[in-house]
Amino acid sequence: MFEGNPFPGLRPFEFDENYLFFGREEQVAQLLQRLGNTRFLAVVGASGSGKSSLVRAGLLPELHGGTMTSTSIAWDISIMRPGGDPLTKLAQALVESNLFGDVNEENVLQTRATLSRSGLGLIEAYRQSDIEEGSNLLLLVDQFEEIFRFRQSGDKTGQEASHFIQLLLETARQTEFPIFIILTMRSDFLGDCAEFQGLAEAVNEGEYLIPRLNRKQRARAIEGPVKVGGAEISPRLKQQLLNDIGDDPDQLPILQHALMRMWDYWLNNANREQALDLDHYNAIGRMTEALSRHGDEVYNELPDDDHRLLCMKLFKAITEKQGDGRGVRRPLPFSEIDEITGHQREKMLTVIDAYRPIGRTFIMPGENVKIHDKIIIDISHESLMRVWQRLKNWVNDEADSARIYIRLCETAQ
Repeated sequence: MFEGNPFPGLRPFEFDENYLFFGREEQVAQLLQRLGNTRFLAVVGASGSGKSSLVRAGLLPELHGGTMTSTSIAWDISIMRPGGDPLTKLAQALVESNLFGDVNEENVLQTRATLSRSGLGLIEAYRQSDIEEGSNLLLLVDQFEEIFRFRQSGDKTGQEASHFIQLLLETARQTEFPIFIILTMRSDFLGDCAEFQGLAEAVNEGEYLIPRLNRKQRARAIEGPVKVGGAEISPRLKQQLLNDIGDDPDQLPILQHALMRMWDYWLNNANREQALDLDHYNAIGRMTEALSRHGDEVYNELPDDDHRLLCMKLFKAITEKQGDGRGVRRPLPFSEIDEITGHQREKMLTVIDAYRPIGRTFIMPGENVKIHDKIIIDISHESLMRVWQRLKNWVNDEADSARIYIRLCETAQ
């Protein structure tokens, strides 16, 4: 019998949750076909369109299952996000995939040095790895748009970003070794690709633009996990959910969050023989209010005003509204958050822990990961910045403060 909640909420579906991942079968088949013809694939879509889930819970399990017959059935998979130090992140991803013996800091540093030597560094790292002969290596660079924000933060970071992209492009061009590159990227950052030599051309050639789910596919995404969980959903609730989500891809994570909350409410307040129904949906605030209610619920449960003030500082630190109005994640190591918020480590840990248990995945990593100085703290999805009203206000306040500061600096000059 299934235990737990079959809906992940705001975070993406993971590799081992492919049995809960419904409605994308046609898109997974298309990705497999594309990957059979190219070494460089850019999975592009609007925020909330399910890019990470499609690759992690859709494509990768199929590769491990040997579905792609045009190449070896053996796959080693490394997953990373570029952040502010893409070369180190790449080295860590390769080492943590057990390609270089023990997982330790020394191997990370050695691999990073190899990657840094030339534009062929990733190919050289493959040569030096313990990967079995004939095995494919797939590198997934998730949230690729992070590279554009960090490029703007300084000369050294910009140079490293350029070198990282050169590594990807040179690796994708060669055919001697079976190395495949997949990016996931928000479509509103496509124009930023022109900042890097050769990137726009590669993305144009290897782009897979995620199509919107049709109504039947959205229905499968709702009904499938409910059935896996051993429950039923009333026809009227299914129709209401489909009507509420409409055609907006940004609503998909909001739908997943509402379904997660509704499942928990149903589990705790209803007879398990009863189908999920409108009463349960109304109780959690529907899609329009469920996320704001949930975020505020955690906020109000914090021990005191000091913790609530730190909560505001935390979310302001790890989110950002750019000059063009785009809301973006701003993942930071815990040590930097601790410094920004005044070295109140224990209180900050209390705040972070309040927002990351199962069922409350507003902040990543999840509760199973111990927080230390180098751990990256991030929001689980950009939709938080658009739908949780309290955070939306904080993000706007921070953007207004930044604009005022810039104007004051310009006036002083």
